[in-house]
Amino acid sequence: MRCSISSCKYYLHLSCFRLSTQLSSLPLLHTNENENDHSLVLQSGDKLKPWKSSYCRVCHQHTNGLFYGCTECDKFKVDIKCASMPDTIYHAAHPNHLLDLRSAQDTNMRHGFFNCDACGGFINVGNSYECSSCDFGVHFRCAVLPASTTSRRWDKHHPLLLTHNATLNRPGDFYCNQCEQEMHPKHWMYHCRSCDHPRCLPTTSGCHRNIKLGQECHVNAETHPHPLTFQLLTTKRRCDVCGGDRHDSLGFYCASCIFFICLYDCGKKMIEDGNIEAVD
Repeated sequence: MRCSISSCKYYLHLSCFRLSTQLSSLPLLHTNENENDHSLVLQSGDKLKPWKSSYCRVCHQHTNGLFYGCTECDKFKVDIKCASMPDTIYHAAHPNHLLDLRSAQDTNMRHGFFNCDACGGFINVGNSYECSSCDFGVHFRCAVLPASTTSRRWDKHHPLLLTHNATLNRPGDFYCNQCEQEMHPKHWMYHCRSCDHPRCLPTTSGCHRNIKLGQECHVNAETHPHPLTFQLLTTKRRCDVCGGDRHDSLGFYCASCIFFICLYDCGKKMIEDGNIEAVD
């Protein structure tokens, strides 16, 4: 679906177009002191300010796309993917039993501290999916990871498959081909079986996975003569303004000159001064 005005470049998937404009409540994920159901209203990020994002209180990731916001609690926002998840799921990592959705508060009361079977982190810091029959649980944000990811950035020839226990088919140590950190072989990772290219979860599906990139931006000619795109830095390591190591960070990129301005240390000041503007 696209906007009826030909000059407007606003597009929506059909499934996004059909989303309900209001949800009565998400009782398992949004609790409040008065135990009243709070309705959630569909909202959208500002296309002309893609660097402004909303923090999802369910998966704890930022999004600059569609999200639901509580009509009474200004701080509670949830992205559309998380709002659409069911209370019970089947997951390939635990095929024998169904997993039930638990709130962080409910998890703490029943278990206290225990580790996520996907990433190894403490599961009490967020919502989770847990098995009621055995000791298996994963963060909500881990449960919604895609089964595969395809990008020329990671592998030019093959998709990377989400692997739940890499030791089943390959003994030895595992190091991420991107960040070069050692990975626990029984934690989830993205892995190309053909090329033996393992990637850790933060590298392939980290904190920017719900951020829409590619918006064209204009910058003042004194800073750079060409238009820039709102993008992740992947082709080099350093910001051309402050010189800081900003690999895999958000910012403004010129593909012609391999020129990059990091968002948080340099770009935000330039935005405030009116030196960077997104193009509709």
